[in-house]
Amino acid sequence: MDRFKAFVREKGLYLLCLAVAFAATAAGILALRRIVGHLTGQPDAASGLVEQDTLWEQPDTAVEKPVVDIPKPTQTPTPAPTATPQPTQQPMRAAESQVPQQAVRPRPAWYGKAVTPFSGDELVYNETLGDWRTHNGADYTVPEGKVITPAVGGTVTAVRSDALWGNVVEITDSSDIVWRYCGLRQTQVTQGEKVTQDTTLAVLGSLPAEAHVGSHLHLECMQHGKYLDPAVVMGEK
Repeated sequence: MDRFKAFVREKGLYLLCLAVAFAATAAGILALRRIVGHLTGQPDAASGLVEQDTLWEQPDTAVEKPVVDIPKPTQTPTPAPTATPQPTQQPMRAAESQVPQQAVRPRPAWYGKAVTPFSGDELVYNETLGDWRTHNGADYTVPEGKVITPAVGGTVTAVRSDALWGNVVEITDSSDIVWRYCGLRQTQVTQGEKVTQDTTLAVLGSLPAEAHVGSHLHLECMQHGKYLDPAVVMGEK
């Protein structure tokens, strides 16, 4: 016993500190378990206080309430199919019933298939002159002395004589196309004169630059400084 008392006296302070530490640890563990219990919804069994949840129960009895003022569905009768009305024929107005046909331009009496066509930018050999050059018009076989009339009416813009092309008459039409008739003689029109397709320009003469072709009319068409194919302009092609 004396030894125990001596040990307590010597180690009492250490034992007291150990007891305090144990008590603090136990209190901390108990507080931690209570906090975890509150967070997870689990009651703290250590405290001995188990809270019983009171359940709010809904009654299972169905409440019968009379249904009032609900409209009954009505069925709309489908109308019987009717014949599709035909569009009423509108009477033709007088202005529409008398639309004139587009006038077809008559061919001149000398007109026929071109014996030497328009070459455009392609060079062709001229047997009379012995060189290669573009053929800027179309040659129509016409007997010498045949009356030459305009293919299209217009205004005479030039009447002249040329060493290679004989007598030449130029007519400018309403589309600013210049029609040049070459190889004429006995011209009967003057510059500035208005002519139609029935006007006699001249009779066919000779054409020195193309003597190898024989008797023919050399016709050229030019618009804004550019040569055109007379056969295309007259609707042959």
